[in-house]
Amino acid sequence: MTAKRRRDGFTLIEVLIALVLFALIGIAGFTLLDGVLRTQGATETRLARMAEIQRAMLVVTSDLDQLTGSVAGSGGGLSLRKIDVSGGIVSVRYDLTGETLTRTVSGPGGERVQVLVIGVSTARWTFHRRRGDWLDVWPLPDPSGMASAGPQLGGATRLNPDEGLTAVALDLTLTGLDGRPGATVRRLVSIPLTDAPQAPVAVTPAGVVP
Repeated sequence: MTAKRRRDGFTLIEVLIALVLFALIGIAGFTLLDGVLRTQGATETRLARMAEIQRAMLVVTSDLDQLTGSVAGSGGGLSLRKIDVSGGIVSVRYDLTGETLTRTVSGPGGERVQVLVIGVSTARWTFHRRRGDWLDVWPLPDPSGMASAGPQLGGATRLNPDEGLTAVALDLTLTGLDGRPGATVRRLVSIPLTDAPQAPVAVTPAGVVP
């Protein structure tokens, strides 16, 4: 009778061992699932961040590709004039406000502000001249000491091809990219040669010898 009862059920020790095994399997499964979810969340965040940066750089490249010849900037700000999709001329301004890089478009239809990238610690625009050097400011201050009004459209000017711009670069120092604060991305855009604005050329009236 004793042997028969032992074959019909489990002892208390066997039940306890089974419960412990099930508990260990459950803990291992929960830990694995939690790790998978954390990895998935981090990957999605990283991909969203990279997509945001790529969209911003694409916008910058598109604006500079449509440049009409007027560009000025220094530090974290840049202003330019470009041709919009309708063929008209609009003004575009980039600014770093806090940790947000914004793009402001002004034209006949009014003004529109677009947020390009958030989580930016520093933004730096630089300008490459045909002579081969990089500048932190464009246009350069007037060497004569007169205040420059910035890029001028139209009118006669003394143009020196060696002083013209050939490229514009944007360096963004980001926060929180891949958990590494201080990561920097750079976009370099070649532009048609943009002549440096110079002092107006004096126009001599007809028949008058200077």
